[in-house]
Amino acid sequence: MSGENVEIARRYMKEPPNGPPEELPKWIARFWEPDGDYYPVRGFPEARPRHGREEIVGFFTEYLTAWGDYRYAVEDAIAVGDDRVLVHGRISARGRASGVALDGEIYHCFWLRHGRFIRAEDHLTARGALHALGLSGETV
Repeated sequence: MSGENVEIARRYMKEPPNGPPEELPKWIARFWEPDGDYYPVRGFPEARPRHGREEIVGFFTEYLTAWGDYRYAVEDAIAVGDDRVLVHGRISARGRASGVALDGEIYHCFWLRHGRFIRAEDHLTARGALHALGLSGETV
């Protein structure tokens, strides 16, 4: 199951819709359990925890429309046990209204049940992500 979970997480990170906001609920429904919990990177203004698909869709609607020229690339994805996945990625974007540039690494921790996310956390450091997954160290 761990290999399947890695592929699910990779697909999720590669498929966010860049089209109309109406596509977001379908995308979230394909990957998330109805009662999933999402914890965005702390420190971002909109970074409060989200519970359930509707709140997760609301977050991504705000987040993706705030950024112009948004690009994301998966650098690596690894299984952590049978139910967790760590994804290391790179974001490059520019604020649609502000013009502020965003370029850097990000780490996503996913907990899965029956091929769907039940929890996800985003971190700016490998150390923070590893700690969230119950591991120690600073590198994967």
